[in-house]
Amino acid sequence: MTANDQGPLTLDQVLGEYDADSGVVDVEEPSQQLVLFRLGGQRFALPGSAVKEIISHDQPVYFVPGLPASTEGVLHLRGHIESVILPHVLLGLEPKASASGMILLVAAAGIRSGVRIEQLDDVCDVPQSLLKAPPETLSETLRPFVSALWQPEEGAAAVLLDPEALFNAYQQGLG
Repeated sequence: MTANDQGPLTLDQVLGEYDADSGVVDVEEPSQQLVLFRLGGQRFALPGSAVKEIISHDQPVYFVPGLPASTEGVLHLRGHIESVILPHVLLGLEPKASASGMILLVAAAGIRSGVRIEQLDDVCDVPQSLLKAPPETLSETLRPFVSALWQPEEGAAAVLLDPEALFNAYQQGLG
């Protein structure tokens, strides 16, 4: 606290001087919306721009014989038939015993499909400066599908998946 000719400054005077001297420019940092979820007990995210809808866990999914292991089946959604992908297979994760989690309706790589998740954690906006490049130590199976990592201050890191890469691998039958 500094003193002027009339004695010590009040808190309001100090804050007023600080605001006048600081020259702070209020710039809104670009952010990205993320849909946070869990697969195989790990935290993942998809860009909010790719997720078109979050579908309840009680939406029936119908088994279709002959589909690849990465496809759970199909669902009927407001007059449209959508496939439901099991990303565990593509990402090299251990699948959960029962397919009871929610479904994210995702559009990428020219297709639209449901993606089965175990648990929906959050939908949030994250400043792009907090998204970090994936580490070199990431597993070979997971690396092609990861675009960034996000480590919130109060929680476990989330792996940001690239929906284009995920759906391209699905179309190529890699799962």
